[in-house]
Amino acid sequence: MDGLLLVLGLLVCAAVVSTRTARRWGVPSLVLFVAIGMLVGSSGPGGVPFEDYRLAYDAGTVALAVILLSGGLDTGVDTLKRALAPALALSTVGVVVKMLVMAGLALLLTPLDPSAALLLGAVLAPTDAAAVFSVLAGAGLPERLKGVLEAESGTNDPMAIYLTLALTTMLTGGTVSVPGLVAGVLVQLGLGVLLGVAGGWALGRVIDGLRLEGSGLYPVLAVGGAVVVFAATNLVGGNGFLAIYVVGLVLAHVRVSHLLEIRTSTDTLAWAAQIGMFLLLGLLSFPDRLLAQALPATLLAVGMIVLARPVSVIASIRPLSRWFPEHRYTPDEVVLLSWAGLKGAVPIILATVPLLHGVPQGERIFDYVFVVVIVSTLVQGATTVPLAGVLGLLEPDPPAPPMTLRLGGDTPDGAEMQHVWLEAGVAGVGRTIAELGLAEGVVIAAVVRGGDLLPPRGGLTLLEGDHVFVLTVGGAGLPGVLVEPAR
Repeated sequence: MDGLLLVLGLLVCAAVVSTRTARRWGVPSLVLFVAIGMLVGSSGPGGVPFEDYRLAYDAGTVALAVILLSGGLDTGVDTLKRALAPALALSTVGVVVKMLVMAGLALLLTPLDPSAALLLGAVLAPTDAAAVFSVLAGAGLPERLKGVLEAESGTNDPMAIYLTLALTTMLTGGTVSVPGLVAGVLVQLGLGVLLGVAGGWALGRVIDGLRLEGSGLYPVLAVGGAVVVFAATNLVGGNGFLAIYVVGLVLAHVRVSHLLEIRTSTDTLAWAAQIGMFLLLGLLSFPDRLLAQALPATLLAVGMIVLARPVSVIASIRPLSRWFPEHRYTPDEVVLLSWAGLKGAVPIILATVPLLHGVPQGERIFDYVFVVVIVSTLVQGATTVPLAGVLGLLEPDPPAPPMTLRLGGDTPDGAEMQHVWLEAGVAGVGRTIAELGLAEGVVIAAVVRGGDLLPPRGGLTLLEGDHVFVLTVGGAGLPGVLVEPAR
């Protein structure tokens, strides 16, 4: 047991340390997690035998649920409302179009028969929440585009999962009708949203109504309750992945008590889930077997990046732009949405389904998917943000706050600690705190200047570049004098 713990601890430490290297080289850290798992696996120097596809599928399912919960907690509701229509179009029409295009490419480039080619296309259709959230976090993409990509990654799993299961059923002797397939998708989506909203609201009320001994128990309750909603939704025929993502959105929207602790702890769990999931998937691969499929799989990856994804994006959002002016995208924005269809663990986890059900050529499908995902993550993950810069779509982010000053514990409704970085030309620059004329319910809690923490006395003059921490209570907003230009 001690030897196993030693190996696991070393793997986790190596994965965490690799994130610094990943940032320096511009390589997505998720790829390095997989690489570490491959090195330790049966075909690597480590020689650890592992071929338990059921365990990988189950562990990946749980990890993805935690990642989606964290993503929902961190997604602004206003951003989601603006992005919901294009995201749903990409999650439904886009998934089907991508499946069909990838199936055509598979027929041209691989020995797969038409049914297996369609299954490969369904497995490769979804984007991955872990990859999207990790690559786009803090990148400076406009909220309009970032919201679409994040919401798509959180809502496109139901269609891909259902198509994968249906095609697997067909390939193993079962029958699936097109009307039944459409109805099944609608039921999964509807139950996922309905139970996610209801479960998130109920969980929020439970969290607010309890007085627990330690603040660390609230994140445990939140995660446990979200997992209950996830499992219950799956049991009644809905999509648990969509439901748990919606639970996170609802908890963030209703502003439950101890939200800071819940967000922080869930973010930690999400990182642990990503590391564990990708290490496990790396262990599951066989590099010597992957090399035999490298050429056709690489060509499939190129086809997915330059053909399948762009076609699916155009087919999904063009109709919206005709009827809804707010969903019109410039050619540069369409290019970025097309390029940023990041892959990750979801297709690899789905690729274990044919293997678990004994689908002919299932092993070949898994190897193709594994290589395509690695190539996609390397290429698109490393270039999405630089491409946004070349297209002029990056919005310069203000400097990160030099310290954390937040409200924890049982924060009263309407109370919030907000950070403001004073830009040149803002009305409050050059004024003392006493001269700002702050409204009732607004208090400056701290000012950080050049690494120094300054007491916020009334005679302190605010300067350009100051980091100002503002406490607002009773639903008061940020004072305009700190964010609006001087007249």
